[in-house]
Amino acid sequence: MAALHGLEIVPMELADLDQVVEIEQLSSPSPWAPKLFAEDLARDWARIDLARVRTGAALGPVLGFACYWLVHDELHLLNIAAHPDHRRRGIGRRLLAHMLAVAEARGTRYLTLEVRDSNHPAQALYRGYGFDEVGRRARYYSDGEDAIVMTLTRDFD
Repeated sequence: MAALHGLEIVPMELADLDQVVEIEQLSSPSPWAPKLFAEDLARDWARIDLARVRTGAALGPVLGFACYWLVHDELHLLNIAAHPDHRRRGIGRRLLAHMLAVAEARGTRYLTLEVRDSNHPAQALYRGYGFDEVGRRARYYSDGEDAIVMTLTRDFD
């Protein structure tokens, strides 16, 4: 599929919750409950960014999201997904690049995430941005699947 033109990364608002939950339910074998997204919206150290296409003055529907925490000099990616109808169009890359730019602007040195052992496309995406596998968490997900722990350390000196 072709890349999306006019794709913007914007902060999530409570009014976007239904669209984010729909993407989550279509994307994850163990989807988050809606209240988890709402709780993160209320936390000052949590961010949820959305991918949307701008047409003129209007923003289109939510095509993807990234949820992450910024604590001290660490960023932890909790959840990232693109709507299945719009995958392989650069949404995940744009969300991840935006998250890394936020980390750099804050001087965040350590970035961490867990990814399903079976999610090879996501693992390749993260490796492409410099993340390395540093461990595994056995039976991490509610369905019993293992998680691969990946980290990226950045030096701004």
